Amino acid sequence: MPRLPDPFGHHAAVKSRSVALSATLALVLLPSQLPAAALPLLRTEWNASSAGLGWVVAAYQLGYAIAVLVVLPLTDRVRPSRVIAVGALLTTLANIAFAFTAHDVVTASLLRVIAGFGLAGVYMPGVRLVALSADPGRRGTAVGLYVSAFYLGSSLSFLATGLLLAPLGWQGAAMTLGAIALVALPVAVATTRGMGEPTGARARLDVRVLRNPPLVRAIAAYTGHSWELFIVRAWLAAFLAAAFALRGLSPTDASASASEWAAIMLALGVPGVFLGGWASDRIGRARSALLYAIGSGAISIGFGTLLFAPWPALIAIGALYGAIVAADSAVYSTAVTELAPAARIGSAQAVQAVAGFGIGSLGPVVAGATLDLGAGWVGPFAVAGVVGIVTALPLLLDLRQRALVRL
Repeated sequence: MPRLPDPFGHHAAVKSRSVALSATLALVLLPSQLPAAALPLLRTEWNASSAGLGWVVAAYQLGYAIAVLVVLPLTDRVRPSRVIAVGALLTTLANIAFAFTAHDVVTASLLRVIAGFGLAGVYMPGVRLVALSADPGRRGTAVGLYVSAFYLGSSLSFLATGLLLAPLGWQGAAMTLGAIALVALPVAVATTRGMGEPTGARARLDVRVLRNPPLVRAIAAYTGHSWELFIVRAWLAAFLAAAFALRGLSPTDASASASEWAAIMLALGVPGVFLGGWASDRIGRARSALLYAIGSGAISIGFGTLLFAPWPALIAIGALYGAIVAADSAVYSTAVTELAPAARIGSAQAVQAVAGFGIGSLGPVVAGATLDLGAGWVGPFAVAGVVGIVTALPLLLDLRQRALVRL
């Protein structure tokens, strides 16, 4: 008798692959937040301005945005599994090199650009593999699980850096985290072995995907989300370090403690982004994204005023902030894979990534400039929230049509 399909075995295989891809992404990101966590120390050692250090943080996203123009359209013709393996190796080697050769804003930024190149080969190709292998009715949840690994890896990076700064210094912390991240390479190779061939007819960017208005609105909202998120990741630990310094801690102790607390707050983005994807399967991509964007933007606008607030209040609001600022990530990533033609998903993801990471990477720089101009800590977070809300408002056009849902 012919063997019947085994849906339970298929679902188990899809879930196992998604978990392994998530582990690869989290490992790759383990060294990623070290500059933001050690920012007060780098400012003193390199005698750098806040805007200059904003470039060091932003260079990671900028490198990613440059690379995706080539990398993501390539996945329409080349197996994404191969792209993921090469990307994991490149970003890890660049992070290890940061420990030995970064000595000022310029050298640090160049290494961060290279690390961003490698991340481009891991993150979005992984989103594509997870989205296309998931059942349509569970796609938001599946992508939410994968994207939550982005927040887990970033949060663990803050936590691990905070624990390693005091005993090893920032160079020792960078070397240690980079060495651990090398484990991502064999995990990536083992996870993606035997995956299917892509179906696209071209391996270069196809801008015709921008003829779809709902797709353009989703990408615009994702850009504002990225702008806000990158500012939070870049300056949250420094803001908390300033709060600790006001309470009498030394610069090193303040930076270490702030990194650990920032890790806890941003770690709440892991359940936040998962629940965001889950909710979008039920109430629609546009509706859920708009709600989260307005909520996180409102917190951003007022967050900088909490420097002198009672510590329990600061922690409670920061925890809510970390969860809600991440919640719409999976919504946009899922929507782009649904709205783009099957043969041009790579091109659509490339446009999304260039807009989100390219424009979003300027956020930490603009936020740092507000500090240099004397706006205090209100400036950086207010800039984050206003942009996040304004770019999400066009999604109102999709509420009636439910255009960001296609099950």
